Amino acid sequence: MGDSHRLLVTEESGRLARWLRLMGYDVAMGAPRPLAALYRQAYNESRTIITRNRRVQPGRLIRVVHLSSAQLAEQLRQLMRELGLRVEPGQAFSRCDICNVAVEPVEKAAVKDRVPPYVFETQPAFHRCPVCQRVYWAATHYDRARRFFDTLSPRGSGAW
Repeated sequence: MGDSHRLLVTEESGRLARWLRLMGYDVAMGAPRPLAALYRQAYNESRTIITRNRRVQPGRLIRVVHLSSAQLAEQLRQLMRELGLRVEPGQAFSRCDICNVAVEPVEKAAVKDRVPPYVFETQPAFHRCPVCQRVYWAATHYDRARRFFDTLSPRGSGAW
């Protein structure tokens, strides 16, 4: 799932890029200036451009999705409709929302000095980004994100 849709989000939609990464998608960031560099990046990396910038136009070799809303939930719903994106429990929360790389399981003892004591005591599993070393665990932010993802589908996913 995450690798079947490689996305290139322009810089004005950085929040969207982070949420798409939380969904498990491979999302690069690109600057819309110069346009040739953006098109080259999309072509070379086989990515669909996601933007609110109307100057960015599709071509024979480049797919572009123009976001019709400034609201995050509506943007995600649009991408789910137009690109067939989904929230899959096995893929969600599998990438670093900062670095866009797959997070890796890490031994609990290895993060003892990197997380608050309460978190260390109450959480059974941790993951870490191999690039930025950010540590992830399933706590309240995870639950809030799951609830948000459930609101994206008219029926709610209920897969959690």
